[in-house]
Amino acid sequence: MESSAVSREAVTTRLSEWLRTPDRRHLTLPVAGPVGAGKTSCVADATAMAGQGEFPVVTHYVDCRGRTADAVATELITSWGFDERFIRTRNAPLGDAFRQRTHGQERAVVGFGNVQWAGVTATSTEPERVLRHVIVPLLRSAGCPVAVLVETDHPQERVPLASVLESEDLPAFEAPDPGASAGHDLDDALSRFPQLRALAAAETRSTPLTVWSVLCTALDLPGDPADLRAAVNALPGLLTATPGTAQPDHAGGTGEIPGRGPDEAAGETADATHVAFATDGIRHLLRGHRPLSPAELPRIADALLDRSLRLPGAAVPWRGHDSVARYAADTLPVHCAAAGTLPELAREPGFLANADRLALLTGLALSFPDGIPQGHPALDVHYLEEAGVEPDTHEEWVSWLHWALVNRGATDMAARLAQSAGDLPWLTRWSHWRPYALFGPSAEHDAARADEAVVGVAHGMDVVAGQLELDEDDFDGDAGADADEWVLERLWRLDDGTPLEEAVQVALYYDDEGDVEHAAGRVFEPVEVPDELDSRPAPRAPSSSSCLAVATDGTLVYGGHGGVYALSVPDPARVTSAPRWRSLPLLHAHGRAATWPMPVELRAGDLQPQRWYESAFGRGACRVVARADLPEGITHPGTVRFLTEVGLPDFDGALPYVSFVPPNSLTEATDNPLAARAVGPGPFFHLGTWAGAGLLLDGSSGRIHLAHSEGAVEDHLLSSGLQQLCTLLALSRLRAESGFTVWAEELDAKRSLRAWAQELDPDAASHPHWAAVLSGQWDDSDML
Repeated sequence: MESSAVSREAVTTRLSEWLRTPDRRHLTLPVAGPVGAGKTSCVADATAMAGQGEFPVVTHYVDCRGRTADAVATELITSWGFDERFIRTRNAPLGDAFRQRTHGQERAVVGFGNVQWAGVTATSTEPERVLRHVIVPLLRSAGCPVAVLVETDHPQERVPLASVLESEDLPAFEAPDPGASAGHDLDDALSRFPQLRALAAAETRSTPLTVWSVLCTALDLPGDPADLRAAVNALPGLLTATPGTAQPDHAGGTGEIPGRGPDEAAGETADATHVAFATDGIRHLLRGHRPLSPAELPRIADALLDRSLRLPGAAVPWRGHDSVARYAADTLPVHCAAAGTLPELAREPGFLANADRLALLTGLALSFPDGIPQGHPALDVHYLEEAGVEPDTHEEWVSWLHWALVNRGATDMAARLAQSAGDLPWLTRWSHWRPYALFGPSAEHDAARADEAVVGVAHGMDVVAGQLELDEDDFDGDAGADADEWVLERLWRLDDGTPLEEAVQVALYYDDEGDVEHAAGRVFEPVEVPDELDSRPAPRAPSSSSCLAVATDGTLVYGGHGGVYALSVPDPARVTSAPRWRSLPLLHAHGRAATWPMPVELRAGDLQPQRWYESAFGRGACRVVARADLPEGITHPGTVRFLTEVGLPDFDGALPYVSFVPPNSLTEATDNPLAARAVGPGPFFHLGTWAGAGLLLDGSSGRIHLAHSEGAVEDHLLSSGLQQLCTLLALSRLRAESGFTVWAEELDAKRSLRAWAQELDPDAASHPHWAAVLSGQWDDSDML
């Protein structure tokens, strides 16, 4: 309904009436209005009033200002009585908690205030994450009718699942008097103090006076501290000033400056003035009133880089150098994202070693809207988040980023990262752990998989053995039939990770205490570790690291599905060991990976050698046929070349949905069910079976068809050629054999496979069967 602007009290009353209507189910109501109109208190009051009616209502209000979406979700979960263990052991704790809390209830009302100001930095992806990854799961998981109130600025564009009928629209808020700038005309204020543009460009809510001065200089504005203090004194309704204090932490409370330790925070002198706008809305209005130009954004980023990364001696930590460097560490990723320079800057170890992690995740999401490309160091940053790594300190974060670089073999960059970070609590000494986003099996890393790790001595040197469990039927030794367990043991030098000898099969016998009493076939001698070393705290690791062994020199060796790696811990007192991280991020990650590049062997577009196909199907799997032995009707050049140079694969049951006849058994299909449907010139030959149907090869066009007479003509075309068909099958097999350590890698590989299929064979990509093949649904014969 059409309505003139009314007071906050009138909107609150109308909103409360709307919430009391009994048939509300799973709706989102955006509450929008001008800056300073009172939207926040309106949402808070209406949420509280919803619980005062005749029927019991589950209610909760959360203020999102300055908070991450993860912090908002955590508050909701804990407010409903669920503990830290619940959060860390559930794959979807937010949805699970809300489902349990609302089960059997009459209704639920959840209010979100200041959604538009969510996030640690002013420019943030957190408002969108709150909307998409907090509110939507609540609506989907509710065990009763639920209404969600959302304070925001752009409800039509940003609030998901908004369900307010036109006849029930809230009346518009009236503009506050004397205006959003609390008695100050913005044009007048900017004309008197143009430095306000620089302060509005700052990414922190409370900005050191020294930083404001640097930003002014970058924008060619007067930046003398005396002039800036004069502006603060002249605009008491717009600006506030406080002595240097701790800044809001990432969860929205107060504490140490985000990403810095107590010693660094103490470096801010007591008389270092911090300046802030009276409200976030004023900064927002100023940013929109006189936005920065494309030329000004890089100047701000460069000015901060000159005071941080480009300082003399910046190969060592610069994040604690002074207030400007500390501000740069917390905000440079966002400033550089706006300037368009973050993708290149994020390749610099000195930048990655000092930049705040959350700001970096935000900046990368802004800089790579289509995803982070393969080969960029930021991809490790992304997958560490996908792995559930949520460090408590900046040093812990850099140590794990160093680990990811070592895994990738980027040892030079990892060394420069460690040097730029300074004194880290621990470092990766060596690694045979699978790097992120590696497509296909890897002989090095697959051989290093370990269910357990045992330290010992062999040939007079310290070693660690990775143990991989074996089924009894896979154990080759004659002795050991009565063993308690069978394992495959591989040795690595403890000091540098050099592999030693071949893996050996070992039969283990346990005593009544559960300790190994005898190990038949073992080629090293285990050693006892002193209790004082064994009881030291060990760095918490991603959940894929499933086992840990402590060496006599204090080295820690982790193992798991991804391989083995060793850590050196010079200062155990600085190690954060518990609680363990989740196996997934609490909410969706900030960014995403771009489509992975197609394997290099396929990029040339020519026929790949037989060895590439056999890397997927197994050595000797591809059966070639001599040209003279091919039926005369097979004349398509690409098909002839594939059959004579690569050969028809024998899958031996590895792909339960497809099988090929021996290549010397290709016979013409005289009973072709497609003959009357004009699907190709023919002649057709029996090629094998596909999901219970026959496969037919068109000898002249090379196309592959399903041999049935039902359905549309286009449903018969399975692939445009034999090479394309086998290439897609090989890629799907390589994906299934990839030892991914993070679930997001699996999803990204499947997404990339679909993109590759579209490029390699559009005809196949459009067939519905390939969706099941490329996603792995048909890898299990029970699915057919």
